[in-house]
Amino acid sequence: MTSPVLLETAPADTALPPPPQVPGWPFLGNALDFLNRPIEFFLECYHSYGPIFHISAANQRFVVMAGLEANRFFAQDKDEIFSSEPLFGEFARQMGSSNFLVAQDGAPHRHMRKVMQRGYSKSGLAPHLDTLADLTYRTAQTWPEGSTFFARDTFQRLVTEQLGTALTNHSSKEHFEAIRIYLSTLLNVLVIKRQPKLLLSLPRYKNARAKVMEFARLVLQEHRDQPPGDERDPDLIDDLLAALDWNGDPLQEDDLLAATIGPFFAGMDTLANTMGFMIYAILKHPEVYAAIQAEVDEHFADGVPPWRDLPKLQNLYAATIETLRRYPVTPFTPRGVAKPFTFAGHYVAPGQDIIIVNGLTHFLPEFFPDPWRFDIQRYIPPRKEHNQGLGIFAPYTVGPHTCLGAGIAEVQLMVTVGALLRAVRLELESPDYEIVTKLLPLPGPDPKFKLRVVEHRNP
Repeated sequence: MTSPVLLETAPADTALPPPPQVPGWPFLGNALDFLNRPIEFFLECYHSYGPIFHISAANQRFVVMAGLEANRFFAQDKDEIFSSEPLFGEFARQMGSSNFLVAQDGAPHRHMRKVMQRGYSKSGLAPHLDTLADLTYRTAQTWPEGSTFFARDTFQRLVTEQLGTALTNHSSKEHFEAIRIYLSTLLNVLVIKRQPKLLLSLPRYKNARAKVMEFARLVLQEHRDQPPGDERDPDLIDDLLAALDWNGDPLQEDDLLAATIGPFFAGMDTLANTMGFMIYAILKHPEVYAAIQAEVDEHFADGVPPWRDLPKLQNLYAATIETLRRYPVTPFTPRGVAKPFTFAGHYVAPGQDIIIVNGLTHFLPEFFPDPWRFDIQRYIPPRKEHNQGLGIFAPYTVGPHTCLGAGIAEVQLMVTVGALLRAVRLELESPDYEIVTKLLPLPGPDPKFKLRVVEHRNP
């Protein structure tokens, strides 16, 4: 086992060379590989240049760190070397907030995580598992037998409705398109930087932003008008309304609005994409499909099992974890360099954009043999390949910014996929179809990926 890389406390050695530059096309640089085949591209660079290298994508330049040593180096940083501000600061300002979680570092970030922790926890989601399943059943009932549907769009709508209902006690249906336009524009322009800032000044974005903020005000006001009690249990929005900021003051209205939108953003490009990959992988492996269907027919017959019992559905749980490994939708973490540092014999100056490819370890055969193969047996004893140590299985990134909703993501995936396979029998539109991954702006199934409804089953 590779030993952890320790953060260097001595001043960075400026005499060391910068990371090697990966050659690319004139003007485009490495943009095509980065956008169309990011994991394959980063693996090739890792094996050719080592765990740190430079890439360019059109007019953008990035330092890239990859591999177990990079994951462990990143995990040990206490927000001293790597900063969220360069990539997410403008995102937060577009949200109108100075306390937006993804743009914070250090003590203020840890404070806001504690404020939101209950709402995004497994125990916080626990009272809503039957609701998640019921929303899945209702969605499936609208699909005629023999019809096809676009997986990405359908799962985005379903996941966003589930999280909105569970975490804010409010449906997202009437505002879904505005939420999707708002989020995708912010990510594409400010984080991935694949689209020009001009888009932030166009009516399409401005109208979507206005509708989303109006929606957030509505949700907040409803919670103020009807506090939790006999009519409903407390949720994330109630926690926010009762919270104080890092300075001990009540959260400002703009901060509350931004945090209220968070649950509607949370799964749209992460959980929904993972769900599409998971259904694809199950359908490609009939023996896995049959095993999971037998489990959910037995264990979901009288309602959804408690969240603590879901891992006992061994095949469903293993398929969930293997999807997170084989098809990571957050395989890299963008940051800015706040302080100079050295890593693997190279000097990195402050002010640069950096990408930590936390998901690259998922495709190293020393950790996951035959890594491109979808194999749920990896997580069934005695193998348990996801428990090999810090930084090896890292679908939610690592360190202080590890995804706050990681726990509920796994629960929501198991409940929704389980309910879906109990409700309907599905198949790929074409049995020979091979999934195509697109950066949209996060890695996800091609938007043209379709599923066919063979028959309705139980609920």
